[in-house]
Amino acid sequence: MLNVDKIYVLHYTKLKERKERLDEMFYMHDLDVEYITEFDQEDLTQEMIDESYDRRKESYDAKIHSAYKERSTPHRVINIAEISCTFKHRLAIQKLAAECPSHGLIFEDDVILVPNFTYLFNKFLDNTPDNWEAIFMGCCANLRIPKKLQQINKNAYLKEHPASRGGDSYLLKNNAAKKIASTMDTFVTIADWELGYQIYKHDINTYWWEPPLVVQGSENGLYKSTLR
Repeated sequence: MLNVDKIYVLHYTKLKERKERLDEMFYMHDLDVEYITEFDQEDLTQEMIDESYDRRKESYDAKIHSAYKERSTPHRVINIAEISCTFKHRLAIQKLAAECPSHGLIFEDDVILVPNFTYLFNKFLDNTPDNWEAIFMGCCANLRIPKKLQQINKNAYLKEHPASRGGDSYLLKNNAAKKIASTMDTFVTIADWELGYQIYKHDINTYWWEPPLVVQGSENGLYKSTLR
């Protein structure tokens, strides 16, 4: 059994074959999940978008440049698929804050779990210092702990801000989810960068697991990305 209160999977309901593949994978790993299907892009009204997405350059610069500094990128208006995905992330974090007494896990719907995922997850979590508040376990955009910094029998590495590693797979403690939910009523960019800002804003202790336990099907060629 996975050492987690709940698992939330962000899913775009038009991708029926993807869900079938996910269901099979989660069954194989004996994982009970809750799909987040609200806020598909076709269901978003302009009023909903305007209430939550602040597309102003000055708002983006104030948040993202402060967190990412020299790693920051220029402002751009995100598309409807990216807005939908960010809505889903926000809802999952809100649900985690309300429903998980200890900690919960959030997946996007293009995740591919490594063999023996449950065993490795529980082992890595046991080996993570107790002060963790957020853990990223994927390898989005090949974000990895450099080999020269990796240590034998060490799987959890504390990261300086900005500490987001993409939004494909991350674990949040209840207190961290509550902090993020309290200030993510509006967002200025895509989910993973917004999440990086929120983690920076609240100075959340964030670890990366190495080696990763999740890869993205949208990056390894299994799926075509639906965001751009």
